[in-house]
Amino acid sequence: MEEIKFSTGKQEFRLNDQVSVSFNPTDAAFVERIYDVFEKLDAEQQTYRSEMDACADKRKIFDIARQHDEKMREMIDGLFEAPVCAALFGSMNVYALADGLPVWANLMLAILDQVDATMTREKAAYESAHSEIHGALGEKKKRLRGCSGGNIPAE
Repeated sequence: MEEIKFSTGKQEFRLNDQVSVSFNPTDAAFVERIYDVFEKLDAEQQTYRSEMDACADKRKIFDIARQHDEKMREMIDGLFEAPVCAALFGSMNVYALADGLPVWANLMLAILDQVDATMTREKAAYESAHSEIHGALGEKKKRLRGCSGGNIPAE
């Protein structure tokens, strides 16, 4: 059987040399999921902060942190449809800070930066390829009209 191959834009990204994920950074469905998950993670962060601020029991603070960490990991793993958190963070709580932000936020912002960069690059490539597509399509239609006895309508 012959196979037809074409580019889907799906790329593999290595996250902190720990785990690989694959996605098309220009896929609107994936980008929408990123924003949805980011909003949920941010809301979870606010709930976590409120619970931590209200808790006077030092021992209970660890339970709160663990419970919220598990929820955050589920959301992040769900976004990538793969268990990335265990490889990326190990036993570190995703609320741990690095460069002034929780590590979960650093991950999400890095993904969004990649999406922005790829969108810009692909949009420029699309603009230059757009006229080529129309030219090639016109040529194919001309050839098909010649082979089909004129059954392909002219534009």
